[in-house]
Amino acid sequence: MTRRSLVLASTPFVLALAFFANISLGPGSISPAGAIGALFHMEADSYEGAVVLYQRLPRALIAIYVGATMAVSGAVLQGLVRNPLASPSTLGMNAGATVFVVAGAYLFDFGMTAQGMAALVGALFGFFACVAIARLAGGSADPRGLALILSGALVSILFIGIANAFLLSDPARRMDFLGWVTGNINHVYGDRLYAFWWIGAAALVLLAALSRSLTLILLGHEKAASAGVRVDLVSNLAIGATVLASGSAVAICGPIGFVGLVVPHILRPLVGSNLSALLPACMVTGASVCLFADLCARAAFHPYVLHTGVLMDLLGGLVFIVIVRRFYLSGSARGLA
Repeated sequence: MTRRSLVLASTPFVLALAFFANISLGPGSISPAGAIGALFHMEADSYEGAVVLYQRLPRALIAIYVGATMAVSGAVLQGLVRNPLASPSTLGMNAGATVFVVAGAYLFDFGMTAQGMAALVGALFGFFACVAIARLAGGSADPRGLALILSGALVSILFIGIANAFLLSDPARRMDFLGWVTGNINHVYGDRLYAFWWIGAAALVLLAALSRSLTLILLGHEKAASAGVRVDLVSNLAIGATVLASGSAVAICGPIGFVGLVVPHILRPLVGSNLSALLPACMVTGASVCLFADLCARAAFHPYVLHTGVLMDLLGGLVFIVIVRRFYLSGSARGLA
């Protein structure tokens, strides 16, 4: 069995382990047998059943959704942008979705459904703003897409600052979004998951259908076109799918940053750059990473519960340093510049 086959075969078992650890462990740990019994027998009248069904299961499902959509989006964006730092959090999508949701709620009193639509529009607006600034800065002459990443950082800082300004303007409503804006996987957002899960699912299906064409595009636009790939159409559809996936994830629990940056770098050396294999591996591994991160956020600082987005930002910041050193500060990277 090849290394890639071994990794692909093992990721579902890791996901199952992460899922049952998430619903079993933590403050007031529940035995695996009790957690399984609560899932399959729906004994909500018992204490263990109520905790599993109404608190831990919604959190676990949200973590799976966010991890899968963000990791797959990051893998696609890194390939299309041809930059190892590309992800929804570094290209303005998460920040755009965040500020549109907060602004819509504060200015127009958007309900849950309208907030979801605002998140999708905001993710698209954030990405377009990032691209526009990069082009104004001469990003078309940058083969590594560094201008696009710097533009994404600028857009994200601006949009998050605007979102924070809205939060400070109305202390009475601040608590409604204070946890959400930092990325808060929480069972209270289960209704949001129920309302928006199909958006990310449709985006993942579309990206899976485009995976072969996207892999050919990674080899070069001319080679892809000679193989019959409609490069512009496939690229635009893929970017649109990542916007839908990341925007829907932000609409549910706020911006969970860097899982889209980290997971593709973990898997690419193991399964290769072929997106037909990389995307399923990213989907399952991203879900596992978010499940373990959520478990750590709940249990590591007991009796306090840390927001999962804060923990992921810490992890992503460390990986961000490693990636910059490897791709931009190493001797080989300077030689290619």
